[in-house]
Amino acid sequence: MNGETMGRTLHSMLLAGTLCSVMALSGCAGNRGMVPSDPDGLRKMAEAGNPIAANNLGVLYANGRNVPQDFAQAKKWFLFASEHGNPAGEYNLGYAYEHGQGTAVDMPEAVKWFHTAIDHNVAAAKLELGSMYSSGKGVPKDEAEAARLAQSAAQQGYPIAQVVMATLYIDGLGVPSDDSLGYQWASIGASRMTGAFNNFATKIRDNAAQGLSPAELAQAQAAAGAWKPGANLASIFPAGSPPRPIRLRGSGSGFIVGKSGEIATDYHVVPNCAEVKLTDAEGTHHATTHRIADDKANDMAILAGANFGTRLKVRSSPVGLGESITSYGFPLGPVLASSGNLTSGSVSATTGMKAMLSRSRSPRLSSPAIPAARSSMRPARSLASWHLS
Repeated sequence: MNGETMGRTLHSMLLAGTLCSVMALSGCAGNRGMVPSDPDGLRKMAEAGNPIAANNLGVLYANGRNVPQDFAQAKKWFLFASEHGNPAGEYNLGYAYEHGQGTAVDMPEAVKWFHTAIDHNVAAAKLELGSMYSSGKGVPKDEAEAARLAQSAAQQGYPIAQVVMATLYIDGLGVPSDDSLGYQWASIGASRMTGAFNNFATKIRDNAAQGLSPAELAQAQAAAGAWKPGANLASIFPAGSPPRPIRLRGSGSGFIVGKSGEIATDYHVVPNCAEVKLTDAEGTHHATTHRIADDKANDMAILAGANFGTRLKVRSSPVGLGESITSYGFPLGPVLASSGNLTSGSVSATTGMKAMLSRSRSPRLSSPAIPAARSSMRPARSLASWHLS
């Protein structure tokens, strides 16, 4: 992905569940002596009936930290913690059922445990269930419900959800398109993030700022600065305002696949675009196009072609384990790349990118008493040869 504006990219990553949750490690009264990274100590406390210790032991097994990675053991302890009312355990158990970690995939059970965690006000569960509504996985597709859940988590003070809400307002997914609210939520989220996360949020904030006049930007900045957890945000645009002018909303990459120059890209790059502008990798050819077909479930879209460039040969046979594979694109630059990146490797799983990566970097919540900084992100898929905006 080209990273000049990454709102759609981050929205897709977050609501597809590909951005790991922040872990919060327990240290509350009544659990003195608990060391969240000590499997022997946690096991003794868990076997004595402590649900916080049980959940934290499950986190160690899920992540392979100080113990061999064992999703079955993780699920066992998440279930114990959940049955004893531990909110983090409820979220983790739902995630295990959603992704088939230590158990068969069971969407009804995943939804049930996410709802249980939501009843205990777990923001990560709201965002994860929202991702299911956004994609229609395990529940009917409902972008409005996805936005409602994300907004609830954002109002709760969950920075990742705040950035998700920014992308939803920028793209008009489940909520009316509104750059002022996109700016406010991204600004609030960025102020609570560090490192690469802060870079993401800042890029999204700056994207939204492009749609605001200097006076409007000052209003949005003041509103974001005055926000307090638990509060909602209001648009700075009066009710009944005319539509805002078309502007650059995001960018991505693609490759020519059709005989008439049709281009394949990710659906999340062009979900609600009024027009799509094409530029070749050398910057010598330009054209304007539109979406002619899409597959939202697999995040793919086909654009009408411009009849310049070389067609990529696409095979129809399935990919096999161990095959060599090469990708070229702009993965979240300039955060991860400022120019095209060429990456080679081999196919290590055929269950799909999300399933493969979720097994290697599982988002888990330890019982939330003391916030701790463990989070990770995964690069979005990048397609080759074309910049799309």
